[in-house]
Amino acid sequence: MKALNFHFSILFFFIATTLQAQFKLVKVDEFNINSLYPVEIVDFNVDSGRFLGYEKEGYGFTVLLVKENGEIDKKQSLKGQGPGKFNSAMNFLGFGDKGDVWVITPNQLITYDYHLEHKGSEKFALNNAFFTSLMSQSPIYYYKNGNKSSLAIVTYPSGTASFMKAKSLEKEFLVEVFNLEDRESSFLAPVGKRPFYRSLDNSVATMYNPIFVQDKESARLFVTATLDNEITVIDLQTEKVLSNIKINHGDFGSFKNLPISDRNLPSYPPYTLASINRKILYLDGELIVLDYVREIPSGTFKKKRTDDPSYHHFNDPFYHRLILFNQKEQLSKDIALPKNGKLMISLPGNRLLFQIIDPEVEDDFFRYEIYEVVKG
Repeated sequence: MKALNFHFSILFFFIATTLQAQFKLVKVDEFNINSLYPVEIVDFNVDSGRFLGYEKEGYGFTVLLVKENGEIDKKQSLKGQGPGKFNSAMNFLGFGDKGDVWVITPNQLITYDYHLEHKGSEKFALNNAFFTSLMSQSPIYYYKNGNKSSLAIVTYPSGTASFMKAKSLEKEFLVEVFNLEDRESSFLAPVGKRPFYRSLDNSVATMYNPIFVQDKESARLFVTATLDNEITVIDLQTEKVLSNIKINHGDFGSFKNLPISDRNLPSYPPYTLASINRKILYLDGELIVLDYVREIPSGTFKKKRTDDPSYHHFNDPFYHRLILFNQKEQLSKDIALPKNGKLMISLPGNRLLFQIIDPEVEDDFFRYEIYEVVKG
């Protein structure tokens, strides 16, 4: 019986391993955007066939609508005074439910039509407003009980360092939702209930950031954190947890030494060399993909910083890996990113958009490639 159980375990492991190796990225399209500065693509509208993004340069807010072939359809500076202009942070930029364009700052929701002409603004006041710097993302929102007058928004983008001033992580939450109708906030995913919380030292509060994405059709939110081994699925309408999905990273050095503290995590002061979860995206068919960063050896980091003083492995596609999940479990092992590919957004058809930046080539345009996630 022991021999039978042993062989069954080996067979089960082989089958599970085989199943987790059946996904890959296949390039299906590409385009170039003629711009002096990298265009950060944050959203896509199926009806108009337009990408929405912004030029990542300086502290301005130059927003672009881009056709699927890379041609810039509209370019508009939103920085300044007057209707539709602002000088605070552009925390969110994305398409609304009617195909219009939304900008959410720390204190107002501004709407534009599909030509980036100003339509209206709604001001609000948050108890703890967050000001991001050139890291806008598509807004996460829903209507409470389907009531169009009861709009609720998440108050800060995924990846925001929201616990920098926290005295204790135990009383913090990964997500804040603000209802513009009743002007009240609700808080989801308590840090104290995360599976890895007992292994977290408060010294990592500055790098323990919420990571989340929304399925807008079902108003479900998928939540994890930079240092976490679980994805929590939350129904935004009821604010109840639907499931918890375990993450089995292929190479996550931050979990090797416990507790997780700034003393145990590798560093090249003042820079961390640690592994972190970076981004999570929603695909078709109730699939989600996690982008995480592997740890970098100190000697390698030192050499790369010598060659490029601005280098950090968080921004190096070579150290990124993707993992695919459904609503219940992990489906794949680590999947490497395309060479020089920075993950942008997900697209219909289980596709992913990557910005391609070759540090050894200087072009007068910026390249983008689209890959489909397929079983192979």
